Amino acid sequence: MKKYFIYIIFFTFGSSLAQDKKPKRILTQQGEIIKFEEYHDNGILSQTGYFLDGKNHGIWMSYNSQGIKLSKGVYDKGKKTNRWFFWNEGILIEVDYKDNIVQSATKWDKVESLASKDD
Repeated sequence: MKKYFIYIIFFTFGSSLAQDKKPKRILTQQGEIIKFEEYHDNGILSQTGYFLDGKNHGIWMSYNSQGIKLSKGVYDKGKKTNRWFFWNEGILIEVDYKDNIVQSATKWDKVESLASKDD
């Protein structure tokens, strides 16, 4: 479990720490919440989410510089909650959070057909 937690921290924040330039950020007021968008140097969306009372809130997603989804998860007033997904080179890591605490983590690395329709 610790291995996955360390991987998730590096995976989520490691790429942004390695950048020399500050990425472009756009904040847009939408009623009580603020929409956050951050872009890679090449103009591709890097991260998007929302703030409520200065804390991460709602669905947050991150993408690599080619626009491929890296993570998706939900914050509730600054705390990770519900199911989060982290993608990396054909591997999916699914993490369940409750009040910012990891409840379980599952690594999915097999490609299996879940359903098919024969013609």
